Order: sequence, then structure tokens, then C-alpha cells
Amino acid sequence: MNRVQAVGISHRGKVRPNNEDRYLIYRDESLAVYAVADGMGGHAAGEVASTLALDAVESYWTAHRQELLDACAAGKTVRPLLNDMLARANASVLDAGTSKEEYAGMGTTLTLLATVCDQHWLAHIGDSRAYLLRNKNISLITEDHTLVSQLVRSGQISEDERNIHPQRNILTRALGTDNVADFDLRQIVVECGDRLLLCSDGLYGMVSDEEIQERIMQEKEAAQILEELVVLANAYGGTDNITVVLIDTI
Repeated sequence: MNRVQAVGISHRGKVRPNNEDRYLIYRDESLAVYAVADGMGGHAAGEVASTLALDAVESYWTAHRQELLDACAAGKTVRPLLNDMLARANASVLDAGTSKEEYAGMGTTLTLLATVCDQHWLAHIGDSRAYLLRNKNISLITEDHTLVSQLVRSGQISEDERNIHPQRNILTRALGTDNVADFDLRQIVVECGDRLLLCSDGLYGMVSDEEIQERIMQEKEAAQILEELVVLANAYGGTDNITVVLIDTI
């Protein structure tokens, strides 16, 4: 596994009364998992959902560490274990949402990068995002699970209309809202020198991809770059919680 450095930041923004976003950074010499979750639901339910999801991921990662390593050492894919982990995270949120009236209908996005030895996996549900910066070019490597994204793909609205559409925040998929969560899960190639960014829509909804690229290409400490991105998102309105994880492979 390439040597990896990662930092994260989460900010309430300027409008929301509380922060329903959460992030996770967990790594050792052979395993790593990085994730961003953006919770939704009334009262404090959103932050409960995002916390439960990431707690379930971290608990699974630690409890099944040896199984993950053994699968990788045997040349097997870790996909079945990752599917099990994601299913358990979904069940954790769903069970809480159905057992307490105040949590009814809660859910969360989840965008996650998992590394086991030389296998790198990207799991995604909802409208948080993952970007890859390679050779000074940034690319979006997740697909938003939203109504407006479906409308763009079908040609019913233009890309320019996406960010001003009145239904732009309606998710078509989320974790914890159905018995089976429909994740995008795929293995990706991570090269030495790559920089990956996971974020909630509180960042990219305020800051353009071009501005994100400009900031993350700077020769600055990663923590400073994240602080500048939060400042920029707030300068543009800060209408949502802002959460970012920046991952560097060395």
C-alpha cells in the first residue's frame, strides 16, 4: 500500500443550526478507510444517522481486520466483506429510524474510500462526492444520486440548470431509508501522487469544481487547504454543513 496522508474538516456553515455531517479517517500500515456522511432528518436525526453509519463502518473495519487482510493476501477480492460492512451500516441507521419516533425517516449519504493492501474500493450512495486529482487534472469519480442528476442524464434539464433547480436536494438513494441500500461499489486504481477529495454538498454546492481544483493544487499543508475551502464555501453563503477529507498518496 502506498504511504498515505489524510486530513479532514467539518464545519456547521453559516445557516444551519447544527452540523449533521461526519467524517472518518481510520488507517494503519495495511488498512485504511476514509468516509464522509451527510445526514438528513428532522431535529437531530441527521447527525444521528451520519454518526451511526460511520460508527458501524469503523466497528466493522476493526472487528474484521484479519479477514480483510487474509482475503487480500490470498489474492481474493474484498468486495463481499465490503458489501457486508455497508449492509450493516445501512441496518444500523434503519433500525434506529424505525425504533424511535423522533428518528423516523432519517438517513445519510455515504462516500467512502477503502484500502486493503493493494486493493482500493470506492463506495458511494447519495450526493456527497469523491474527486480525483491526477497530473493536475481533477475528475469527479462518483455520480450524484439525486433527482436533478437523473433529469440531466435524461436531457430534461441542462447541466447549468442543475444547481438552481428547486428539487436539487432530493435524493434518489440514501443509506438507512430502505431495507437494502443500493450502493455504487467499484475497485479503482490509485497511483502514487494522486490526491483524492471526499466532500459533502456543502462544499461543491457553493464552490465550483474549478475553484476546488485551484485550491487543492496549491503547495500548502493539506490542513490549510481544507481551511481555505471552508472559508470559501462560507464566503459564498455557507448554506449547508461543509465537510471535506483530503487524501494524498505518496
